[in-house]
Amino acid sequence: MKTIKLTDKQFEQLKEYVVDSCEDIMDRSLEWADSDLSNELIDNNEILFDFRTILEDIEQEYEDKLAKAQAKQPKAEW
Repeated sequence: MKTIKLTDKQFEQLKEYVVDSCEDIMDRSLEWADSDLSNELIDNNEILFDFRTILEDIEQEYEDKLAKAQAKQPKAEW
């Protein structure tokens, strides 16, 4: 297993690039609907879609942990 450390900004840039790339692939595949080229385009880029899922899962896990940690913090009384 490898660990990659990214800043929040780097993570957002990577996620944005991957999501935009996936959407572009989907748009192009829809243009060639029901053709071998459409299926081939999706198949050839399957790893990119898998990576998108991984990034979205990581982001959700981070947000869940953050919310849990914030819930444990004492409420400020003013």
